[in-house]
Amino acid sequence: MAQSEINIEDVLKSYTLLEGANGYVIFNQDCIPLKRSEKNISQEKAVHMAALVSDLWNVTKKVIQRDMKTPDNDLEIIRIRTKASSEYIISQYGDYTMIGIQLCGKAIEEAKLAAAEEAKALAEAEKAKKGEKGDA
Repeated sequence: MAQSEINIEDVLKSYTLLEGANGYVIFNQDCIPLKRSEKNISQEKAVHMAALVSDLWNVTKKVIQRDMKTPDNDLEIIRIRTKASSEYIISQYGDYTMIGIQLCGKAIEEAKLAAAEEAKALAEAEKAKKGEKGDA
């Protein structure tokens, strides 16, 4: 494998381990989603995001090359932070583009609390289920 090649599975694994990572979409130059975090992003939403981000990427790249007056200036990453405490990180490599969605600030703490509550509810449900089997 050449040094410049990227193993997408390794990239996704390291991304999902980041604190606040909340989803991703990878799509090709035709805006067809190839991979997505199925937990958070539906296929329909992935297609919609791919189309919008593709346009954003292409327009931004043209503007940078035009305004910087040098065609060798290249766009590597776009970061967009929303009012909803999330951040979209967009990067392109060859014919593929990745959108990473990451929670920011207070949203990370809220997600941790929600995950802890969900785990607690699952544990209690499992405990109750075992109690019912013991009574039967």
